[in-house]
Amino acid sequence: MTAESVTIEQIPDGRVPEDLEEFETRAIGDFRLVALLVGSVLAGAIAATSPHDDESVQKWVLYVLVGALMGAAAGEGFGFGISRWREVSRIRPISLWRVLPMLILVVAIAIGLMWLTPVVSSAITPRGWALSIIAIIGALPLAATLTAVQLLTRRKLPGSVGQQLETLLWLRRTVSRMLSELGVLVLLVMAVNRAALEFGDKQDPIVVIFAGAIGSFIVGIMYVPAATTLRRRANTYVQRNFKLDAVPQGELIGAAEDLGKLEKLLGLDQTTFGDLRSGLVILTPFVVSALSALLPKF
Repeated sequence: MTAESVTIEQIPDGRVPEDLEEFETRAIGDFRLVALLVGSVLAGAIAATSPHDDESVQKWVLYVLVGALMGAAAGEGFGFGISRWREVSRIRPISLWRVLPMLILVVAIAIGLMWLTPVVSSAITPRGWALSIIAIIGALPLAATLTAVQLLTRRKLPGSVGQQLETLLWLRRTVSRMLSELGVLVLLVMAVNRAALEFGDKQDPIVVIFAGAIGSFIVGIMYVPAATTLRRRANTYVQRNFKLDAVPQGELIGAAEDLGKLEKLLGLDQTTFGDLRSGLVILTPFVVSALSALLPKF
Protein backbone atom coordinates (compact mmCIF):
# COMPACT_ATOMS: atom_id res chain seq x y z
CA MET A 1 0.00 0.00 0.00
CA THR A 2 1.48 3.32 -1.05
CA ALA A 3 1.28 6.56 0.88
CA GLU A 4 -1.12 7.94 -1.71
CA SER A 5 -3.57 5.06 -1.23
CA VAL A 6 -4.02 5.65 2.49
CA THR A 7 -6.99 7.80 3.43
CA ILE A 8 -7.90 9.43 6.70
CA GLU A 9 -11.15 7.45 6.81
CA GLN A 10 -9.11 4.26 7.22
CA ILE A 11 -7.67 5.55 10.50
CA PRO A 12 -10.11 5.21 13.42
CA ASP A 13 -8.45 7.74 15.74
CA GLY A 14 -7.58 10.26 13.01
CA ARG A 15 -3.84 9.64 13.32
CA VAL A 16 -1.72 9.45 10.19
CA PRO A 17 0.28 6.28 9.35
CA GLU A 18 4.02 6.72 9.36
CA ASP A 19 4.41 6.23 5.60
CA LEU A 20 1.71 8.80 4.81
CA GLU A 21 3.16 11.18 7.39
CA GLU A 22 6.59 11.01 5.72
CA PHE A 23 5.03 11.60 2.31
CA GLU A 24 2.98 14.56 3.50
CA THR A 25 5.94 16.08 5.35
CA ARG A 26 7.96 16.18 2.15
CA ALA A 27 5.02 17.45 0.09
CA ILE A 28 4.10 20.22 2.55
CA GLY A 29 7.71 21.35 2.87
CA ASP A 30 8.08 21.56 -0.90
CA PHE A 31 4.75 23.35 -1.31
CA ARG A 32 5.56 25.98 1.30
CA LEU A 33 8.95 26.61 -0.30
CA VAL A 34 7.34 27.05 -3.71
CA ALA A 35 4.67 29.36 -2.26
CA LEU A 36 7.35 31.45 -0.54
CA LEU A 37 9.42 31.75 -3.72
CA VAL A 38 6.42 32.54 -5.93
CA GLY A 39 5.21 35.23 -3.54
CA SER A 40 8.67 36.75 -3.26
CA VAL A 41 9.34 36.82 -7.00
CA LEU A 42 5.87 38.12 -7.86
CA ALA A 43 5.89 40.92 -5.27
CA GLY A 44 9.49 41.83 -6.09
CA ALA A 45 8.67 42.03 -9.79
CA ILE A 46 5.69 44.29 -9.10
CA ALA A 47 7.79 46.57 -6.89
CA ALA A 48 10.51 46.66 -9.54
CA THR A 49 8.11 48.38 -11.98
CA SER A 50 8.26 51.50 -9.81
CA PRO A 51 9.71 54.43 -11.79
CA HIS A 52 13.05 55.73 -10.56
CA ASP A 53 16.07 57.67 -11.69
CA ASP A 54 19.80 57.35 -11.06
CA GLU A 55 19.60 59.42 -7.91
CA SER A 56 16.97 57.22 -6.31
CA VAL A 57 18.30 53.84 -7.43
CA GLN A 58 19.38 52.88 -3.89
CA LYS A 59 15.94 53.66 -2.50
CA TRP A 60 14.39 51.75 -5.39
CA VAL A 61 16.51 48.68 -4.61
CA LEU A 62 15.45 48.87 -0.96
CA TYR A 63 11.81 49.17 -2.00
CA VAL A 64 12.11 46.09 -4.24
CA LEU A 65 13.77 44.09 -1.45
CA VAL A 66 11.09 45.03 1.07
CA GLY A 67 8.41 44.16 -1.48
CA ALA A 68 10.03 40.78 -2.08
CA LEU A 69 10.17 40.13 1.67
CA MET A 70 6.49 40.97 1.99
CA GLY A 71 5.71 38.61 -0.88
CA ALA A 72 7.77 35.89 0.79
CA ALA A 73 5.83 36.38 4.04
CA ALA A 74 2.54 36.22 2.12
CA GLY A 75 3.63 33.03 0.36
CA GLU A 76 4.80 31.46 3.61
CA GLY A 77 1.53 32.41 5.29
CA PHE A 78 -0.40 30.91 2.38
CA GLY A 79 1.44 27.59 2.62
CA PHE A 80 1.34 27.53 6.41
CA GLY A 81 -2.40 28.17 6.45
CA ILE A 82 -3.12 25.35 4.01
CA SER A 83 -0.99 22.84 5.93
CA ARG A 84 -2.72 23.78 9.22
CA TRP A 85 -6.13 23.54 7.51
CA ARG A 86 -5.41 19.93 6.59
CA GLU A 87 -4.44 19.11 10.17
CA VAL A 88 -7.48 20.82 11.70
CA SER A 89 -9.74 18.98 9.26
CA ARG A 90 -8.39 15.67 10.51
CA ILE A 91 -9.73 16.37 13.98
CA ARG A 92 -13.20 17.01 12.56
CA PRO A 93 -13.89 17.64 8.86
CA ILE A 94 -14.86 21.25 8.15
CA SER A 95 -16.46 22.09 4.80
CA LEU A 96 -14.93 24.99 2.91
CA TRP A 97 -18.33 26.62 2.44
CA ARG A 98 -18.64 27.01 6.23
CA VAL A 99 -15.59 29.29 6.34
CA LEU A 100 -16.49 31.12 3.12
CA PRO A 101 -18.46 33.91 4.91
CA MET A 102 -15.37 34.85 6.93
CA LEU A 103 -13.20 34.91 3.80
CA ILE A 104 -15.69 37.15 2.02
CA LEU A 105 -15.87 39.41 5.08
CA VAL A 106 -12.07 39.73 5.29
CA VAL A 107 -11.72 40.55 1.59
CA ALA A 108 -14.63 43.02 1.66
CA ILE A 109 -13.30 44.88 4.71
CA ALA A 110 -9.74 44.97 3.37
CA ILE A 111 -10.79 46.33 -0.02
CA GLY A 112 -13.29 48.72 1.55
CA LEU A 113 -10.70 50.21 3.89
CA MET A 114 -8.17 50.46 1.08
CA TRP A 115 -10.68 52.49 -0.91
CA LEU A 116 -10.62 54.98 1.96
CA THR A 117 -6.87 55.56 1.60
CA PRO A 118 -7.34 58.74 -0.52
CA VAL A 119 -8.99 60.26 2.56
CA VAL A 120 -5.62 60.30 4.34
CA SER A 121 -3.25 60.38 1.36
CA SER A 122 -3.17 60.13 -2.42
CA ALA A 123 -4.98 57.32 -4.22
CA ILE A 124 -3.46 53.86 -4.22
CA THR A 125 -1.53 53.14 -7.40
CA PRO A 126 -2.13 49.96 -9.43
CA ARG A 127 1.19 48.73 -8.06
CA GLY A 128 -0.03 49.35 -4.50
CA TRP A 129 -3.25 47.49 -5.21
CA ALA A 130 -1.31 44.53 -6.63
CA LEU A 131 0.99 44.28 -3.60
CA SER A 132 -1.99 44.59 -1.25
CA ILE A 133 -3.84 41.81 -3.06
CA ILE A 134 -0.81 39.54 -2.67
CA ALA A 135 -0.85 40.18 1.09
CA ILE A 136 -4.60 39.51 1.25
CA ILE A 137 -4.28 36.25 -0.70
CA GLY A 138 -1.48 35.14 1.59
CA ALA A 139 -3.66 35.73 4.66
CA LEU A 140 -6.79 33.95 3.34
CA PRO A 141 -5.74 30.36 4.23
CA LEU A 142 -4.86 31.58 7.72
CA ALA A 143 -8.28 33.20 8.00
CA ALA A 144 -9.94 29.98 6.81
CA THR A 145 -8.00 27.87 9.32
CA LEU A 146 -8.74 30.21 12.21
CA THR A 147 -12.43 30.02 11.32
CA ALA A 148 -12.16 26.23 11.17
CA VAL A 149 -10.68 26.26 14.69
CA GLN A 150 -13.63 28.34 15.86
CA LEU A 151 -16.12 25.92 14.28
CA LEU A 152 -14.24 22.91 15.64
CA THR A 153 -14.17 24.14 19.23
CA ARG A 154 -17.84 25.08 19.31
CA ARG A 155 -18.52 21.41 20.06
CA LYS A 156 -16.92 18.93 22.41
CA LEU A 157 -13.69 17.60 20.99
CA PRO A 158 -13.54 13.91 20.03
CA GLY A 159 -11.51 11.30 21.91
CA SER A 160 -10.62 10.53 25.49
CA VAL A 161 -9.78 13.11 28.15
CA GLY A 162 -6.09 12.79 27.29
CA GLN A 163 -6.71 13.08 23.56
CA GLN A 164 -8.84 16.16 24.10
CA LEU A 165 -6.07 17.77 26.14
CA GLU A 166 -3.54 16.95 23.44
CA THR A 167 -5.83 18.51 20.83
CA LEU A 168 -6.41 21.65 22.90
CA LEU A 169 -2.68 22.14 23.45
CA TRP A 170 -2.00 21.66 19.74
CA LEU A 171 -4.75 24.09 18.77
CA ARG A 172 -3.39 26.63 21.24
CA ARG A 173 0.10 26.42 19.71
CA THR A 174 -1.26 26.51 16.17
CA VAL A 175 -3.41 29.59 16.76
CA SER A 176 -0.44 31.39 18.34
CA ARG A 177 1.76 30.54 15.38
CA MET A 178 -0.85 31.80 12.93
CA LEU A 179 -1.06 35.04 14.89
CA SER A 180 2.72 35.41 14.57
CA GLU A 181 2.53 34.79 10.81
CA LEU A 182 -0.13 37.48 10.45
CA GLY A 183 1.83 39.88 12.64
CA VAL A 184 4.92 39.59 10.44
CA LEU A 185 2.81 40.13 7.34
CA VAL A 186 1.24 43.29 8.80
CA LEU A 187 4.66 44.71 9.68
CA LEU A 188 6.00 44.05 6.19
CA VAL A 189 2.95 45.63 4.58
CA MET A 190 3.70 48.72 6.64
CA ALA A 191 7.37 48.55 5.62
CA VAL A 192 6.39 48.44 1.93
CA ASN A 193 4.19 51.50 2.39
CA ARG A 194 7.04 53.27 4.18
CA ALA A 195 9.49 52.49 1.38
CA ALA A 196 6.93 53.56 -1.25
CA LEU A 197 6.84 57.12 0.12
CA GLU A 198 9.86 57.99 -2.03
CA PHE A 199 8.31 57.01 -5.38
CA GLY A 200 5.63 58.38 -7.66
CA ASP A 201 3.06 60.73 -6.17
CA LYS A 202 4.24 62.01 -2.80
CA GLN A 203 2.11 60.64 0.01
CA ASP A 204 1.66 61.74 3.58
CA PRO A 205 3.58 59.46 6.01
CA ILE A 206 0.26 58.95 7.78
CA VAL A 207 -0.45 56.31 5.12
CA VAL A 208 1.96 54.00 6.96
CA ILE A 209 -0.07 54.35 10.17
CA PHE A 210 -3.26 53.83 8.16
CA ALA A 211 -1.84 50.61 6.67
CA GLY A 212 -0.97 49.37 10.17
CA ALA A 213 -4.46 50.18 11.40
CA ILE A 214 -6.07 48.32 8.49
CA GLY A 215 -3.84 45.28 8.96
CA SER A 216 -4.31 45.15 12.72
CA PHE A 217 -8.09 45.50 12.43
CA ILE A 218 -8.34 42.68 9.88
CA VAL A 219 -6.10 40.42 11.95
CA GLY A 220 -8.30 41.10 14.96
CA ILE A 221 -11.40 40.10 12.98
CA MET A 222 -9.75 36.82 11.98
CA TYR A 223 -8.15 36.00 15.32
CA VAL A 224 -10.60 37.06 18.03
CA PRO A 225 -13.49 34.63 17.24
CA ALA A 226 -11.17 31.62 17.05
CA ALA A 227 -9.14 32.51 20.14
CA THR A 228 -12.22 33.33 22.21
CA THR A 229 -14.03 30.12 21.29
CA LEU A 230 -10.91 28.03 21.86
CA ARG A 231 -10.38 29.60 25.28
CA ARG A 232 -14.00 28.93 26.19
CA ARG A 233 -13.71 25.28 25.12
CA ALA A 234 -10.51 24.88 27.13
CA ASN A 235 -12.18 26.41 30.18
CA THR A 236 -15.15 24.03 29.84
CA TYR A 237 -12.75 21.10 29.49
CA VAL A 238 -10.92 22.04 32.70
CA GLN A 239 -14.14 22.53 34.66
CA ARG A 240 -15.48 19.15 33.55
CA ASN A 241 -12.40 17.04 34.11
CA PHE A 242 -10.25 18.71 36.77
CA LYS A 243 -12.47 19.63 39.70
CA LEU A 244 -11.03 20.28 43.13
CA ASP A 245 -14.13 19.37 45.14
CA ALA A 246 -13.20 15.67 45.27
CA VAL A 247 -9.55 16.28 46.22
CA PRO A 248 -8.61 15.47 49.86
CA GLN A 249 -7.94 18.54 51.97
CA GLY A 250 -4.26 17.70 52.42
CA GLU A 251 -3.72 17.56 48.64
CA LEU A 252 -5.62 20.71 47.73
CA ILE A 253 -2.57 22.98 47.45
CA GLY A 254 -0.72 20.60 45.15
CA ALA A 255 -3.84 20.00 43.05
CA ALA A 256 -4.48 23.73 42.80
CA GLU A 257 -0.90 24.32 41.65
CA ASP A 258 -1.25 21.60 39.02
CA LEU A 259 -4.54 23.12 37.91
CA GLY A 260 -2.91 26.52 37.59
CA LYS A 261 -0.14 25.03 35.44
CA LEU A 262 -2.71 23.39 33.19
CA GLU A 263 -4.68 26.61 32.82
CA LYS A 264 -1.48 28.43 31.90
CA LEU A 265 -0.65 25.82 29.26
CA LEU A 266 -4.12 26.27 27.78
CA GLY A 267 -3.84 30.05 27.85
CA LEU A 268 -6.64 30.52 30.39
CA ASP A 269 -4.53 32.97 32.37
CA GLN A 270 -4.61 35.47 29.49
CA THR A 271 -7.24 37.45 27.62
CA THR A 272 -7.75 37.57 23.88
CA PHE A 273 -6.51 41.14 23.76
CA GLY A 274 -3.50 40.04 25.79
CA ASP A 275 -2.76 37.45 23.11
CA LEU A 276 -2.97 40.11 20.43
CA ARG A 277 -0.67 42.37 22.39
CA SER A 278 1.79 39.53 23.01
CA GLY A 279 1.70 38.69 19.32
CA LEU A 280 2.79 42.28 18.57
CA VAL A 281 -0.08 42.72 16.12
CA ILE A 282 -1.91 45.64 17.70
CA LEU A 283 0.78 47.67 19.47
CA THR A 284 3.81 47.09 17.27
CA PRO A 285 2.29 48.38 14.01
CA PHE A 286 1.30 51.66 15.60
CA VAL A 287 4.61 52.10 17.43
CA VAL A 288 6.70 51.28 14.36
CA SER A 289 4.54 53.30 12.00
CA ALA A 290 4.56 56.30 14.32
CA LEU A 291 8.36 56.16 14.47
CA SER A 292 8.57 55.81 10.68
CA ALA A 293 6.39 58.87 10.22
CA LEU A 294 8.39 60.94 12.69
CA LEU A 295 11.90 59.89 11.65
CA PRO A 296 13.50 61.61 8.66
CA LYS A 297 13.13 59.91 5.31
CA PHE A 298 15.88 57.62 4.05
